[in-house]
Amino acid sequence: MATIHAFSAIKSFIESRWPDATPTECPLAWDNDPFTQPQPRGPAQGLVPGQLAPNHWARIIIGGDLWDQESIGAGDPTDERWDETGELMVIVFAPTGTGSATIRELLTAFAEMCRGQDTGIVEFRSIRFDPIGAKDDSGNWWGMTMTIDWTRRG
Repeated sequence: MATIHAFSAIKSFIESRWPDATPTECPLAWDNDPFTQPQPRGPAQGLVPGQLAPNHWARIIIGGDLWDQESIGAGDPTDERWDETGELMVIVFAPTGTGSATIRELLTAFAEMCRGQDTGIVEFRSIRFDPIGAKDDSGNWWGMTMTIDWTRRG
């Protein structure tokens, strides 16, 4: 579990930047927040009337790993510097059978949005793409995952 400080900083950063960074519509689902999954296919601009395009969406998971003392001291532990570390996991879903290109495009855009960024509270660090995709429980959606390490300096 990430602390409320890290969670709030990361969520605020993503919510303020993702609308401009995403190359195609991709709503975000957050832990235990109300979210209505889009239908796997829906109307899209530029298509023949009645033709349906694949929809996409992403699940965001913010996990915390560790608070570790980074300063050297012999005094009160509350006076020392404690850094919090964790992972930001992004799972982008597309309808089953529609390929992975758009998912890869969305994950790449998300990574570029976070790469080297420091919010003043949280710094985004290493980024890893998981090349393995998997279906969800319904069988309607297929997703790929990316993980971004982060640090909050205490």
